This record gives sequence, C-alpha cells and structure tokens, in this order.
Amino acid sequence: MIRAQNFNKEVEAKINIDSKGVLTDIIFSAYNKTSIKKSLRYKALIVKNASPTSSKEQFDDEQYFVIEAGERKNISKTTLSLENKERTIVFVLLYEEEKVIGKDRIVINGFEGEDDMQPKVVQKDNLIEPNKRKQSQDIDLMKGLVFENTKTKPGRDFYQMFYLAYQNNNINGNEIVKVDEVLAIGGNTQIKIYAGNELVVQFFLNPRSSYIKEMVDQSILRINQYFIHNRAISQNTIQY
Repeated sequence: MIRAQNFNKEVEAKINIDSKGVLTDIIFSAYNKTSIKKSLRYKALIVKNASPTSSKEQFDDEQYFVIEAGERKNISKTTLSLENKERTIVFVLLYEEEKVIGKDRIVINGFEGEDDMQPKVVQKDNLIEPNKRKQSQDIDLMKGLVFENTKTKPGRDFYQMFYLAYQNNNINGNEIVKVDEVLAIGGNTQIKIYAGNELVVQFFLNPRSSYIKEMVDQSILRINQYFIHNRAISQNTIQY
C-alpha cells in the first residue's frame, strides 16, 4: 500500500495576484493551520514564455521562514510586466525539512483564444473536482520543467538540444531541472545541470557541435538515471 500525501493540510500555500494594467503584483503567502510554531522553507518560482524550446525563469526565490501557530503571513512578493500577454506559470512550494507540505499553482494567460482580459488567470486545480484529484496529487506542477541560465551561443545551443532530448525521452522528473552556464578559468564557461538543489552534471563547454551533441546524450542519461534512482528510493520509503 502507498500512503497518499496531503498538501496544505497543516500549512497552506497560497498565491494571490493584483493586476494593475500592465503590471501585476504576485504575492506568495503561508497559513499555519496548526497550534504550533513551525520553521519552514519556501520556493517561489515564476516562468514566462514557456515554449517547446524555451522556458525563461522570471523569478526564483527560496528562503527559510518561521510562522507562528494560526498565523497567515506573506512570505514573498514580486511585480511582473505582462504587456505581451505571455503564458506565465507561477507556483510556490512549502517544505518542512525536505518534505513538501504545501503548494499552490496559477497559470496566467494559460489558454489561447480566450478573451482579452489582461492578465487572464486560470486556476488549473479548480477545473478538477476535489474528490477526483486527491489520489493523483503529487508534485505534478514541476514535471517536465527545464530552465536555463546560459550566457553564450554554445550554451544556448546545448540548452535547446538538451531540452528537446529531455522532452523526447519523456523523462518528466519530479524536480525542476536547471541548466546553468558559469564563467570558468581562462575565459571558458562551464555547464552545470541541477535537479532541484542537486548538482547532477557539470562539464567545461566546447563550441564544437559534435562535442555538444555528445554532452547532451551523456547529460540526458545521467539525469534520467538520477530520477530513476530517486523514484526507487521514494517507493521503498513510502511502501509498507
């Protein structure tokens, strides 16, 4: 038997938006429903312009915080410009130690062909009856998300090839994957690939297309192995 995980039961994560024309305030909050003070960590993330070959991280905030019993508090805030009506995904996760206990997700400008409200907000979870989604709730909002922070053309070439390979292999890891390009010795750059906070792959970048292709293949293999290993550990932990 596998125990179902309950999100927002003890501490509820919430995203509120306040549209002011082109500018939109995004406010992340937490509500402690318990009778004890808790020390938690949140991760708030906003992604704009998600497409088959591009996911641009717009906002990334991760901090520890303390919340009193029965307290509702704002934990993070940012302001976005949505003048181009970009499809924008907003989500927040609440962690107690390394366990996710709360989450919320909103999609802005989520569906093509809808009316011209700006922003148009679609609360995806509201489209599903609560009794039908309890069994399937997991960290689904993170599956398939790959973000980039590249600085050079070879870095962008690697990211685009890596992203397409990630999708084509249907990896859909349950943690955010991030491709970072950082400066290294001698003016070179280094690629670092993270799954969540875990560094899984790192190598010095070479602009040769054959080298980039080889490193894409190796990186996809190692990322896939990472998620397979994590799923095996998780299943052994929650089965009894």
